[in-house]
Amino acid sequence: MPPKNNRQEQLRKLLDSFYHNPIAVVSFELFLSVSVVIFFAVFAIRPTLLTMSDLVKEIEDKRKLDTQMAQKVAALTAAQAQFLNIQDRVYILEESLPLGGEVTTTLKILEKVASEQNLVINSMTLLEIPEDPLLDTPLAQLERKALPIQVNVAGEYSSIRGFVEELRNSRRSFIMERITFATEDNRGQKSLEASLLVSAPYFGEKE
Repeated sequence: MPPKNNRQEQLRKLLDSFYHNPIAVVSFELFLSVSVVIFFAVFAIRPTLLTMSDLVKEIEDKRKLDTQMAQKVAALTAAQAQFLNIQDRVYILEESLPLGGEVTTTLKILEKVASEQNLVINSMTLLEIPEDPLLDTPLAQLERKALPIQVNVAGEYSSIRGFVEELRNSRRSFIMERITFATEDNRGQKSLEASLLVSAPYFGEKE
């Protein structure tokens, strides 16, 4: 047992001498200082690292957004170029299929063509009177409709045929739904009459 006590006593003296050594004291204090610095540095840097991570993500999101915007701008530029190419012809489409029935204009076209073909208009009957949509009506709320008109004319067969052909070639779109011929005896003179069901397409508001 005494030898063991001696070893413990020697070890205690050795440790006391080591810790009382200035180099050991400085090393221990340096270790504590470094440990404290590292401890606080980790907590101080962590918010910065999180902020940098968020910043990197934000930059990536902005890059994706810039790419998408560039693609949209390119698409709009291409669409604008195409529109400029057909801009001079847009009014033809608007005249062919107008917004609303444009009843007065449509009837005047029928009268003009009949007069040019030397036909007498006995009657023109609107089977319905459409309600014109507002000019700012969204395109998604519009649909193609037809304005039906019953026209009765009298004249030569060639004139009636010319009347039909002129309407088919008119800028204002007309569709011949039905043509019925009849002869009329007026004081011994026979005349040819035609009853035409004409439809004039237009864009109207969806019901």
